[in-house]
Amino acid sequence: MRKLLAPCSEASTDQVPACERLAFWEAYNTSRVNGLRCSTHAEEGLHASTRSFDLGDVRLTEIRGNQHVVERTPDLLRTHPKNAIFACVLLEGEAFLMQAGQCLALAPGDVSVYAIDRPYLYAFAGPMRQIIVEIDADASLAARPSRVPHTPLKLDRQLRSGRLMTGTLRRRAQEFVEQPHLDAIADTVGALRGMLEVVLGHDADAPHGEVAAWRLTRAESFIEEHLDDSRLDAVAVAAELGVSLRHANRLFAHRGGSIAHWIRKRRLERAYGDLGNARLRSLEIGAIADRWGFASQAHFARAFKSRFGCTPSEHRQRALGG
Repeated sequence: MRKLLAPCSEASTDQVPACERLAFWEAYNTSRVNGLRCSTHAEEGLHASTRSFDLGDVRLTEIRGNQHVVERTPDLLRTHPKNAIFACVLLEGEAFLMQAGQCLALAPGDVSVYAIDRPYLYAFAGPMRQIIVEIDADASLAARPSRVPHTPLKLDRQLRSGRLMTGTLRRRAQEFVEQPHLDAIADTVGALRGMLEVVLGHDADAPHGEVAAWRLTRAESFIEEHLDDSRLDAVAVAAELGVSLRHANRLFAHRGGSIAHWIRKRRLERAYGDLGNARLRSLEIGAIADRWGFASQAHFARAFKSRFGCTPSEHRQRALGG
């Protein structure tokens, strides 16, 4: 039987008199998580429970509760200093996060990332459940203090990379909290740290392990979303990743070439699909070449024949039956 990791701490307001629950919850969070003020407008008072797992480089904290607000105020920053990065995975309920003049509306499945060394307010409109993925900013980002977010971030689920990040981070965190197997700690920590380092733009010295894998995924997603933009090039991809051009190209060595080679390959594949699409029969070949960022129809035709062994016209005739 696989051994389970016991929570390093856990608490619930259920056994506390209603009039004392807010004070209890504030005291618990101050001693175990970070200094917080808490309030609620729920008629039944605060109902909340939590349990935390210390994985060494990462701490996972699951929180369940009803409608309530937590706030880290300037005075608490002074009396209870702590420098950490939180990635909050909202599993149930609606919420909003306010920090540094920004307000993020959050729905189930959203992931917000923020530093707790500056004031913030986090409010839950009703019954909620979330998992906090916590990393120590002093230990993890000491060499890159500029990577600590000054404003809260929300992973954009409208982008492929955002959906992939949020889905995997949510799955990894939830799986461990629900089944905290000891032999899964190293793999879980590696995956969660790797994803957060990519989100924060933390640049590793060399492409390796989880960080490189997620950075490559992010680069490929960015390329897919901008293939029809003639300005897309290797420099733009490196800038999106926050790494040097040399480092970004090294990532694509795993794909058998450079960033420019990958962009051209994907553009040719998109054009190949368009030329075989009956609904685009009336679109001229030159327009398709322009659509996918080729400088001229002649350049497009040469690259197309080199890649597929036929001209664009020949492929269209075969695909559409003349």
